[in-house]
Amino acid sequence: MKRIAVLGFALESNAFAPPCGRADFEQRGTYRGAEIDREARAEHPAIYSGISGFYAEMDRRYGRSGWQPVPVVHAASQPAGPVEEDYFKGLLAEFEAGLAAAGPLDGVYIAEHGGATATHTHDPDGEVFALVRRAVGPDVPVVATLDLHANVSDVMMDSVDVLVGYRTNPHVDIFERGAEAARLLEELMAGVRPTAFRVRLPLVGPSVTLLTADGHPYGDLIRLGQSKLDDRVMNVTILAGFAFADTPKNGMTVIVTTRDDPALAKRLAVELAAAGWADRGRYVPRMIGLDDAVAQALAAGADPMSPSLLFADPADNPGGGGRGNTTYILAAFLAAGVHGCIAGVFFDPALVEQAFAAGEGNGFRADLNTRETARFSDPLSWDARVVHLHDGRFVGRHGMVEGKSVDLGRTAVLALDGVTLVAISKRQQCLSSDFFEAFGIDVAGARSIVVKSRGHFRAGFQHLFPPERIREVDVPGLTSPNLANFDWQGLPRPVFPLDSDAGWALPS
Repeated sequence: MKRIAVLGFALESNAFAPPCGRADFEQRGTYRGAEIDREARAEHPAIYSGISGFYAEMDRRYGRSGWQPVPVVHAASQPAGPVEEDYFKGLLAEFEAGLAAAGPLDGVYIAEHGGATATHTHDPDGEVFALVRRAVGPDVPVVATLDLHANVSDVMMDSVDVLVGYRTNPHVDIFERGAEAARLLEELMAGVRPTAFRVRLPLVGPSVTLLTADGHPYGDLIRLGQSKLDDRVMNVTILAGFAFADTPKNGMTVIVTTRDDPALAKRLAVELAAAGWADRGRYVPRMIGLDDAVAQALAAGADPMSPSLLFADPADNPGGGGRGNTTYILAAFLAAGVHGCIAGVFFDPALVEQAFAAGEGNGFRADLNTRETARFSDPLSWDARVVHLHDGRFVGRHGMVEGKSVDLGRTAVLALDGVTLVAISKRQQCLSSDFFEAFGIDVAGARSIVVKSRGHFRAGFQHLFPPERIREVDVPGLTSPNLANFDWQGLPRPVFPLDSDAGWALPS
């Protein structure tokens, strides 16, 4: 019977956001031992979908009684700043103790994000991978899944046999990549020898340019990479990386893993990297200004026969470390008299407390961001009426949360003149129309929608808003796609498009 350890650490770190620690990981989801087993096989799991996919594929191949998962710890936080050193070292100690107690293992699956930094190092993911390799030795196969926004270090490459990156953005294939990890691990356990080659480009694409739908450069490159899979090529992973980590590891990374053919791995990795570099001019954001957004929202509200519009606030994306509570768009829409608008989800536990104290149907003076200290999260006061109060728990039906258990914490639906605002107590991005519909809001009847999200919302609103009715608004924030707005410290320079003169030469 195959005995497979399962563990992981999932964090996307924004160097410009406040650090995170134990409370952040406990709130988003930390599972230990048998909790991982239960969540992985639950009907509506809350755990990382890659683990569910891994378990499902292993169960399909071996039967539940034909393999033995050895679950250790999986800890995930909403994207935030660097992880605090004390918490992270404690987590490493848990990993080490769990692997030591596991006994002989046939393989390890690491469900990682890959975009983390820590207050003491820019490579905590590398520390996780190196610890696993030390614990199990050089001969036990280790496979890891990574987010498309992972920044890959030498240590990460050297410590793991196969790195499996997502192929979609929005990330609707996390379950499938976990299943792929199981299939590849089975090959390794049967004796297949993986050989990998990596190329990193001086290309750091702004977040809104990294979609993978048809017509987007990143998606075109990933599809080109997948066309190379055959009996010799195990996996092609192309990671855009996460700019806001601000580390020496940043830069689009191509990894080709073959079945014992290092020359082929290198040739294909260089070929794909060259294709990506040749297409670099397409990684330039095209957003609209706030004044244009206001004008379009007003027009949509005035003409019920015109198509409704969705406005994204990528600069305040909780999915990239944003606080989810800047008021630039909200304040402008309110001041202009926009109506028929739904906005959210707005992270402000103090505002939610105000609403619960007022009670459903009652009015109160809504004071936004009274406890927030992060840059860009300015206060705003407006007369409001409490439309609905909710515990914030639901099962998603669309996009990345389809079939998943979601918990926004206590939630308040507020009417601020012509804008309906959904305020939440647990910070996260608006991933789908479920984040409004779960609270009785008629999304289809709205004239305009404002979402705190960079791009993942597209999968959860595609049944309502085709791409031509989506606008990305250029306002300030911790996750602004305007990379020139930030004081970079660790990012390797020059990089395109931040530096138009960036160059790249083919590896020798």
